[in-house]
Amino acid sequence: MAKNLKVLLIDDSTIILTVMSEVLATIPCVATIKTSSAPVQALQTIEEFKPDVLLLDINMPEKNGIEVLKEVKEHYPAVKVIMLTNHSTEYYRNTCYNIGAYHFIDKANEFDQIAPLMEKISTESDEILKAM
Repeated sequence: MAKNLKVLLIDDSTIILTVMSEVLATIPCVATIKTSSAPVQALQTIEEFKPDVLLLDINMPEKNGIEVLKEVKEHYPAVKVIMLTNHSTEYYRNTCYNIGAYHFIDKANEFDQIAPLMEKISTESDEILKAM
């Protein structure tokens, strides 16, 4: 049985937070969803919520997603981080993957990848638990 995932979504756009929450709520393996528009509080929110997956916008005021990604991978390396952006350049993709991002999604045209990614992460988590 696949693991029920806890997903944290950090984005400065209330529209994206609403739409992504609605999308995530339709995915059977997603058990709990928390949203935040405060990237400066990301580590505190992760400590309190303990997500399996973090969906993280790149371009945000106060602190960009690449900075947050670095901190998350340093302090919470097991959290799968999926980067979200409207600026899908090779530079951003390569930078994020080199830091440790699990996946990279272009908000403009790749929302359909969310459900398969959640299912994949859920199955991977379940396989790891079975191997222990």
